[in-house]
Amino acid sequence: MKFETVAMEWFENKRKFLKESTEAYYILQLRNYILPEFSEIEDLNEEAVQKIVYKWQTVRNKQGTIIRKSTVANLVVLIRQIAKYAIKKKYLPPFDLAIAYLHDVPGNDNKTFAYEEQDTIIEAVMADLSFKSFGILLSLNTGIRIGELCALRWSDVDRVQNTVTIQNTLQRVYNKDAEPKTKIIIGNPKTLKSARYIPLSKTLQNAIRQLPFIDDSGYILTNTSSFMEPRTFRRFYEKFLLKHDIGYMNFHCLRHSFATRLVQNGADYKCVSELLGHTNINTTMNMYVHPDLRQKRNCIELF
Repeated sequence: MKFETVAMEWFENKRKFLKESTEAYYILQLRNYILPEFSEIEDLNEEAVQKIVYKWQTVRNKQGTIIRKSTVANLVVLIRQIAKYAIKKKYLPPFDLAIAYLHDVPGNDNKTFAYEEQDTIIEAVMADLSFKSFGILLSLNTGIRIGELCALRWSDVDRVQNTVTIQNTLQRVYNKDAEPKTKIIIGNPKTLKSARYIPLSKTLQNAIRQLPFIDDSGYILTNTSSFMEPRTFRRFYEKFLLKHDIGYMNFHCLRHSFATRLVQNGADYKCVSELLGHTNINTTMNMYVHPDLRQKRNCIELF
């Protein structure tokens, strides 16, 4: 059987157990990356997969970019599931799939706003405060993802205990076979750990007090029953930075800045991991625990 036939058979058996957003993610990964490379392969084996992994990490795609190591690793997870299914069905003989990866090229590290830039963002939000600009401040001070932000309602904010509950995420998913091709889904966050409580900083508490009338049933970014989707808010964010002469970094860098600042100021790693909604502390350690020069000097002085 050709790989494409086996892959789609695996997907049809798998999809009944998937969230709608995960199903859409699998379809995109299969159609955009995996099937174009594997469609003609009949003898799936470790060598064939390794060659394509190397190609993904060295040859620029149509957008002129190299696929990141983390993305390639996620693709291999799907390939491994398909291979296990094929072996179980006796379409293929058993084989190992120990794949080696190239390191990402320099410059692909998570970028963060410098402390001074973070302070400038806070000052700009407070001087130009609206429900939308408050969303920027909320992300910088809690590290929430953009989908989580867009799904937040004021009912998720406890203004007595000064906490915010993250329990939903909003995203636009794609289905090539449906009409329309995309739709908005509001559902459970990325993982079980992503559902969490986050305390509100004094800065956030102060900003909330300065907002006009708050509709507790409304979405935070609009203060109405209508949500704002991520791509719309990203455009607002870009224009806000430009308006206030703040150098552009993508929205997710607010999350990286939040986490990095906590780690560099000595916060407990387990606590940071839970605030970010990571599945385990190793994710936090690998992504954010990279001592800066000041911390290295302090370490040397201990000697």
